[in-house]
Amino acid sequence: MRSNKTMKFNIVTIFPNELSQSLNYGVIGNAIRDNIIKINYFDPRIHADNKHDSIDDKPYGGGPGMVMQARPVLESIEQARDGNSDVPVFFLSPQGKRFNQEKAKELSELDQIIIVSSRYEGLDQRAIDQTDNHEEISIGDFVLSGGETACAVVIDAVARLIPGVLGDDESVIEESFSNGLLEYPHYTRPSEVNGQDVPGILLSGDHQKIKEWRKIQSLRNTFIKRPDLIDESKLTDDEIKVIDDIKNDPE
Repeated sequence: MRSNKTMKFNIVTIFPNELSQSLNYGVIGNAIRDNIIKINYFDPRIHADNKHDSIDDKPYGGGPGMVMQARPVLESIEQARDGNSDVPVFFLSPQGKRFNQEKAKELSELDQIIIVSSRYEGLDQRAIDQTDNHEEISIGDFVLSGGETACAVVIDAVARLIPGVLGDDESVIEESFSNGLLEYPHYTRPSEVNGQDVPGILLSGDHQKIKEWRKIQSLRNTFIKRPDLIDESKLTDDEIKVIDDIKNDPE
């Protein structure tokens, strides 16, 4: 379980300045300034063995592109761990397990993690094979030019689950995926836009009925937009009845 200390994100990347700038705004930027989280950057290029600080080379066996060398990455991981081999390492890779809200919650309870952001055609497999206590994770079934964008996604998803990062910690409870379902629809002023009114229940002041309406809308959104998320074994009898009603009248 995570202690009350500042959570540390240790990032291995060849673009620390670019990633740092993208994370210095909004909720994450405030969390950094409030010392709730700390992001440390470790550039593998400082471990290059040539005057050009190059850490990529042609792939053995031929093929297009260049491959990120293992040794500079391994030395960056060692530097980030600072003698503590218990710090888990996460390699961003399209071959990894799917990163989701449940995984974000799991990581948010740790004191620190290391995230490796690779580039080019990929990373020399030996960097992964020779790293203890590691895991490969993926933010989706697509390929990016580099791992920095995926790294920012993981940091944002994890950090906002840490107490104190959001202005209202209860916001996390009702967000999409927090309970395995999509969130209910939101409305704000004005009460009418182009002839469409806010659902009357939201103006009733009856908080119990509003809660019940939001639950039904959450189930409806999930069933219609992401039916793959519906696991009836985890639903209550009342929730199953709502799903059955939606099946009979999807409108």
